[in-house]
Amino acid sequence: MKTDYHDFSNIDTPQDIRRKLDIGNIWINEATCSKCGDTIKSVNRHDFVECKCGASFIDGGSWYAKYGGEAKSNTIFFNDIYKEENKL
Repeated sequence: MKTDYHDFSNIDTPQDIRRKLDIGNIWINEATCSKCGDTIKSVNRHDFVECKCGASFIDGGSWYAKYGGEAKSNTIFFNDIYKEENKL
């Protein structure tokens, strides 16, 4: 069974608490396959997931967004990342 960080955190969880829980900066790491339409989600680090037709993959959970094949990224970052980007 996979541990999903969504079960014990939310998008407003501060970064210092996320680090103690081994959660990165990505809130939702998911992609949609443009070939079969399947939406796939990676829920923890090194959680490699393929779509049902095998044309797309995603990996990385909350730590990195690695996707490929026919995948179109739907990645959403934690709120503190958006705040940092808005300061620029």
